[in-house]
Amino acid sequence: MTATAQQPAARLTDAFSTVPGVPGLEYCISGAQPYTFDVDNTSDTICLLLGTIVSKTRYDDGPALALTFRAETAAFHPRGGRMHIEAQQVSLGFVAFRYADEFKRNMSGVHVDALRSIGNRDNLGADAIRHLVRYARLKTSSNAALPVDPWEIQCLAALSWVETTRQLDAIKDNLRPTLSSVEFGRLEQYVEENLECALSCAQIAATLDLPVRVISDGVKARTGYSLYRFVVEKRLSAAAHLLRATDTPLSDVSAACGFSSQQHMTALFSERMGTTPLRYRKNGS
Repeated sequence: MTATAQQPAARLTDAFSTVPGVPGLEYCISGAQPYTFDVDNTSDTICLLLGTIVSKTRYDDGPALALTFRAETAAFHPRGGRMHIEAQQVSLGFVAFRYADEFKRNMSGVHVDALRSIGNRDNLGADAIRHLVRYARLKTSSNAALPVDPWEIQCLAALSWVETTRQLDAIKDNLRPTLSSVEFGRLEQYVEENLECALSCAQIAATLDLPVRVISDGVKARTGYSLYRFVVEKRLSAAAHLLRATDTPLSDVSAACGFSSQQHMTALFSERMGTTPLRYRKNGS
């Protein structure tokens, strides 16, 4: 997560902290000041809205829209998604949790990939979520008698995951893929054959003769990725193949796979694979 200054700004990049003794869980307690940040989500994230936040928000490849995050609700931002939020009016802020697979493994019986397929979801409301927010507000208030301890954070994060995914599971049951198998196959083929090009949403939509939103929703439903992340994953897969099978210079690999630069490829590759392209090539995996 990267943050840029606004009047004044909350540096959410630095605000996330690991929970002592709890592998795979990070949390952030925000303040009540406006903020702006861009996010490529590398972990599933849930926010509990302590108060109302008025913002301009852009998810994945969609337009920037006026969005109000309502108090005493939850928001879900899946791994592999992308968002840009300009929070203009912030009341009380939020508590956010980032969940690595290590933490979620024994959390619930829901299929996380299926939940990711429905994308970002805001203003998820239920009695259980409202009570969790009120508890979080009480514990994180500047007037709280004692600091929040790791056990409380772990329990709050676990209950937030259970109750939020319960709401997402109900939403998922009402959704259907919006791309047929044939259309998705054409999309996949087109992307793979044109990775070296500067692909655009409009270009892909024109090729399939479908609206951008239909394609975006269809990719989410079938893969759990945004259209942006779907293309990135295709680029990374192609780069990994070239690194294993050829001795093509890294700069040429990045160009052939459509990355804006070798540095861009290295950053995304390292994030996704846990190692640099050069080390990946040397180790053969």
